[in-house]
Amino acid sequence: MNSITALIDYKTKFGSKHFDTPYRSGMDKELLSRYFKELNYHIEYQYLHQVDLDAHTYAGKHIIYTSSEDVGYQYKSYIEDVIYALELAGANVIPAYKHLKANNNKVFMELMRKYLQLTNNIDAQVFGSMKDLLMNLNRISYPVVFKTSGGASGTGVSLIKSEKELISKVKKVSQRHYQTDLRDYGRSLKHKGYIRESLYRQKFILQQFIPDLKNDWKVYIFGEKLYIFNRPLLKGRGIKASGGGYDNYFYGLQANAPEGLFDYAMDIYAQMDVPHLSIDIAFDGQEFYLIEFQSLYFGTAGIPYSDGYFTKKEDSWEFICQKLTIEKVYADSIITYLNTKKAITNTVPVLNYKN
Repeated sequence: MNSITALIDYKTKFGSKHFDTPYRSGMDKELLSRYFKELNYHIEYQYLHQVDLDAHTYAGKHIIYTSSEDVGYQYKSYIEDVIYALELAGANVIPAYKHLKANNNKVFMELMRKYLQLTNNIDAQVFGSMKDLLMNLNRISYPVVFKTSGGASGTGVSLIKSEKELISKVKKVSQRHYQTDLRDYGRSLKHKGYIRESLYRQKFILQQFIPDLKNDWKVYIFGEKLYIFNRPLLKGRGIKASGGGYDNYFYGLQANAPEGLFDYAMDIYAQMDVPHLSIDIAFDGQEFYLIEFQSLYFGTAGIPYSDGYFTKKEDSWEFICQKLTIEKVYADSIITYLNTKKAITNTVPVLNYKN
């Protein structure tokens, strides 16, 4: 039987699951093991702190892992260190480290979108401090969507209508370190030509505002299964569709997905090289826009809330009315991904360089 290692955190948590028991405990590991076994894979759970690069060889081993949304993302930073080290050691971490880096890190997510050239019809700029912003104020058009780099369910997102409001927002979200700032001020007095640190150092994104939207669509892609829900812009929430409450959304066939949305989502999925993906898509009546994406540790409420999923049969999308658990959907997507990668590897021609 094939093997795969699942890295869990100190709370024995793996992944994200809506309606998990106990609360915030992640996926059911016994159930997950059962579904992997049905797919001819034995899953071994291992704590992140048990990863030992001195004692073990990880080259070629399949490793799946969890992320974290701890306050300040301090434990997530630790997970990033472990996963990146495993990737450098030759392990097949699923998904690749760059996707963990982008998880709840909208600045890197935006940079990743640009280098992958996922879409080019929505403009966004990333900044690391107030001084970065001040050097680029002439490039900004209002209104503009402001986003802190971290945050879920619409937190940290607001519509900015003027330069004054933007500067105020950056100051508000930045954490000042007054003692450090005072010492830095002393350096400027002591050392001629010294350039002081920016007082407001907090990375953020400015994204193009798309007017007159009534909703967006959240799409989960797990291999060949697509779950979708329509998130209306509710009164009192401004431009934020996320965080409006799952009972207020429309799932599956009730999502009224416009023609072309599923193909648009699958084009993005194909470029990402991941087993599963969550994407936020807007549509203005003419064009689709990729607003955000997450490749792991994203909310999964759209699965239990939906009566089924969409899948492509020949040239059309069909709705399959079937309730599945997140553990089943997740396991299927991982093995489908591995089998696809194996098939691609096996079809690569061997070049003969002999004369």
